[in-house]
Order: sequence, then structure tokens, then C-alpha cells
Amino acid sequence: MVLRYSAVCMLLPMIFIGCESTSVMHRTNELTPPKNPKPILTSLQQNPRSDRNSLSDRMIVPKGTQTEKSNNLKIADPFPTVYFSFDSWEVSSDVQDRLDATAGWMSRFPQYGLTIEGHTDVRGTESYNMVLGAKRAQAVKEYLKNLGILPTRVNVVSYGKVLMLCEMDDESTCHQYNRRAELLLE
Repeated sequence: MVLRYSAVCMLLPMIFIGCESTSVMHRTNELTPPKNPKPILTSLQQNPRSDRNSLSDRMIVPKGTQTEKSNNLKIADPFPTVYFSFDSWEVSSDVQDRLDATAGWMSRFPQYGLTIEGHTDVRGTESYNMVLGAKRAQAVKEYLKNLGILPTRVNVVSYGKVLMLCEMDDESTCHQYNRRAELLLE
């Protein structure tokens, strides 16, 4: 009697709820692709647009002449990460060409602004690093100002040692990458 009762209790829910179908038709439906598959984006394509008001269209810089191409001019990243020496906020000469490209880009596109984030490595107190990060961002802003960029278009912010790229206590593999100023387009 107990065996019959437990068998009925186990089979009753299967009758009302049902169980997974094990038919061949059910299995083949899962493995065969649908007749009208949904399109999958496999590459980004540029659609030709009649209006030239999209952001990407406004940001296209005309390509140089054939003479410029033949001179093998190096194209600089207009938004570089500026790295600093330990306990310094001096803009080094190796990054000045890239900041010149930033100033050139900003001159061509006056509708955009820039935020410069100052960062430090883990050494030093939190308050000292906040001030040092602000000095680094301000030094980059001053460099751009000397190239003719209006100071009102450039904002500075300091994160000190809050947003580090690397947290290892090693100069050659970590600290040098945290001492930086990052340029962000607004």
C-alpha cells in the first residue's frame, strides 16, 4: 500500500506538469538552424549618409597631400597618456610632440573640450598625491594653453593614487605607469 501511494505521488505531478520530451523531432529542432535566422553583426560598416552632421563625419581630418605622404610624416596620437618622473610634474620633451598634436586637433575642432586626469603612484601620503596629481594635470593644461588652447576648454582633476593601473611595489614594472596624466575628450 505504501509502495503504491509513493508511486502515485511521484507519477501524479508528471501527468499534470509533464516531462521533457525525448522525441526525435524535439531533438532535431534544437540542432537544426531556424528557417529565418536572425542577422548577426559580423563587422562594422559605414553607411553612406547624406548629411554631414554625425560625430564621425565631423571628426574626419582630411588626408594629407601626396607630397606629405611621401615624406613619411609620423602621425601622433592626439590624446596621449603623459608619463612623469618620480615626484615631478614637468612635461618631458618626449611627449611634447604628442601634446602638439593634441593642440592641433583641438584647434581644428573647437566644439570639443578636454579633461586632464592627474595620477600618482602609491608612494606618499594621500593628500600629497592629490596635490601632485593636480600639479601634473595643471602642467599639461599650461602646456596646451601656451600652444593657444583656451583654458576654459580644458578641465583638470586629480585622482592621486586612487585609480592606479598597477599595484605592485616595483618601479620598473609598475610605479612608472601610475605616474601619469590622461587626456579625455569631452
